[in-house]
Amino acid sequence: MSKYNIYVVGSGWGSSSFVKNVDTNKYEVTVVSLSNNFTYTPLLANQIKDENNLEIDIRSLNNINYKKGKVVNVNFKENKLITDNTEYSYDYLVLSHGSEINTFGIDGVNENCYFIKSTEDASKIKCKLNELPSGSKIAVIGCSLTGSEIIGNLIDYKKFNIYAVDGLNRPLSTFNNQISNYALNLWKINSVNLYFSNFVNKMDKNKIYFKSETVDYDMAIWCGGIKISKLSNYINKLLNLECKFGIPVNKNLKVSNTNNVYAIGDCAYSNNPPTAQVASQQGRYLAKYFNNNFNGNDFKFNNKGQICYIGNGISVYQNNKIYFTGKLTGYFNKVVHLYNSINLKQSINLFFNKYK
Repeated sequence: MSKYNIYVVGSGWGSSSFVKNVDTNKYEVTVVSLSNNFTYTPLLANQIKDENNLEIDIRSLNNINYKKGKVVNVNFKENKLITDNTEYSYDYLVLSHGSEINTFGIDGVNENCYFIKSTEDASKIKCKLNELPSGSKIAVIGCSLTGSEIIGNLIDYKKFNIYAVDGLNRPLSTFNNQISNYALNLWKINSVNLYFSNFVNKMDKNKIYFKSETVDYDMAIWCGGIKISKLSNYINKLLNLECKFGIPVNKNLKVSNTNNVYAIGDCAYSNNPPTAQVASQQGRYLAKYFNNNFNGNDFKFNNKGQICYIGNGISVYQNNKIYFTGKLTGYFNKVVHLYNSINLKQSINLFFNKYK
């Protein structure tokens, strides 16, 4: 008896979790992506100082196929997935292609900022930091999780003049006020220049322009958030869907107006936060849903909290009303990432195998 074939678009958290847990005795699974590597993105900010291997070949997670390509179209009527070099016929399609960096159309951001979405981005930032002399002015724009962790790692360099910039009035806005204030106090002790409630109006190669002042910089790192991808917008248009946040899915993660297409992770819109934790749980849920012949409860996100490194070996953690701060939380941070690794091999890579 021939297997149904599933094509999965993307190789991120949702895709890797789905691939790892789906029954490949029952389904023929193929991942289509520009890269066959799954990257442990929660530690990308640490890569601007560390040298751990965050990547693992997604094919090592299960008995699956991989095809390199960029998806440019989907024929939903004929079940065809079209890439820049070929097309594939699918029985089921799982969209897990993520989101894009949001620069909010601010003049000069694309031309003058570094971004961090991949290990290549982190390596570029690290190389630039190593080239800069002591006292160089480093601006980090956007102080949510990623931006705050970058600031923490820049503090550990002990050589830069750091500027923390955000349009909101505090860092780590998804955490409680006590944690935000704790981070602010640590940054003040480490002479971080704080520019909160300051929206960037424009940038050039030397200055960041706010409404009423400017800041000189030698390097700027943009962590201002994410937005719906061009592919997701195009898919919504093809399916007559209107959603500016992602591809709408139901409680079983099936895409609206389809019978055999599902979406998980940052490309999907389902009122869940766009985090690795959500994508991983969605991938695992959807695999079990497929394995059980599309029977099961609705997807429900189990929030296991947030953890963030803020410098000097210190991390902060919050899960609902419970929160911890300090160096012990910094050690707990390492345990969390070991636990959340996609498999044992990646756990070993994260903390023991260095890039040569």
